[in-house]
Amino acid sequence: MENRLKIGITHGDVNSVSYELIIKLLIENRICELCTPILYGSPKVAAYYRKVLNVENFSLNPIKSPAEANAKRTNILHCVDDDVKVEIGKETEESSLAATMSLNRALHHLDKNEIDAVIMAPQGEASFTRTGNRSFPDYLAKCYNVPEIMTIFVNEQMKLGFVTENVKLRDVPQRITIKNIERKLQMLNSSLKLDFTISKPKIAVLGVNPYPGEEEESVIIPAIERTRQHGLMAVGPFPAERFFTGHMYEKFDAVLAMYHDQGMIPFNALSENTGAAYVTGIPGVCAFSLDSPGWEIAGQGTADEQGFREALYLATDVYNHRQRNLQLLKNPLPHYDIAVNSNESDLNVEQIEGVRDDF
Repeated sequence: MENRLKIGITHGDVNSVSYELIIKLLIENRICELCTPILYGSPKVAAYYRKVLNVENFSLNPIKSPAEANAKRTNILHCVDDDVKVEIGKETEESSLAATMSLNRALHHLDKNEIDAVIMAPQGEASFTRTGNRSFPDYLAKCYNVPEIMTIFVNEQMKLGFVTENVKLRDVPQRITIKNIERKLQMLNSSLKLDFTISKPKIAVLGVNPYPGEEEESVIIPAIERTRQHGLMAVGPFPAERFFTGHMYEKFDAVLAMYHDQGMIPFNALSENTGAAYVTGIPGVCAFSLDSPGWEIAGQGTADEQGFREALYLATDVYNHRQRNLQLLKNPLPHYDIAVNSNESDLNVEQIEGVRDDF
């Protein structure tokens, strides 16, 4: 029991569906069999939502530090002002600040190795823009002082990354460069190896246009060829529509899309909005569900916690894979193959290229 992972759970925006998702998840007894959950939030707000949602037989164990966490209980670490005002369904400056306070406290303990991973409950973009950031990835990059991070979306059908994240569509073309594509492919490839134990990842690269055009010929294809020179198995570019309707994603370990909607629309269609995501490029594991703050349904008891549950599973899986593989890198075993999770590992680049030619 002492070896169970300590998972920090941020409380998100107190006016959103976040506490409903948290309560619905943590009321399950099996969660404490998987990990030791620590909610970074407010006992007062939690009690308020328990009453609003008419939830019985749910209690929280107050602690002052992760070291005090009870492995048999759902723990709560008080990290916001008790006087925080709850206005269900409204994104306010006060609720945004409370969300950021919870996230910062959890990340602080993650950095100190007092917890093993963090999962984020939904919070609005205003909680990041108020601090001068465009989005959550920008916020994390600034927190960790890293030039770039990458969000990887995961469901049962695929793993998905992007060349451009959280940018306006009109700004996409200028950011699709050989250098950016190459860097994103390297980040995605490294994450697949370390976080999913895929020794030789096969990555499909989408094109920008429905049919091959200038961007494909002068930017995307040269970027793919350069990454292959470094041993990456990247294939493309594929026209997005035919790639997804033809179920080509089933032949690859991951997909690199050029911009948000190009990848997220088919991703959500396949996962029915229950996938999860995590961030690579930072030292620790930080995952989140695809749930929006859901202002319009907050407090009604109708929010579905399945995506939030999958974020918890994803965080634990990534942490366990990463620790095992880092240990193997320190003490490599002769002839040890960690490609057990690779799709169709007997296919090589040339064979996949033949599939691409069918397009």
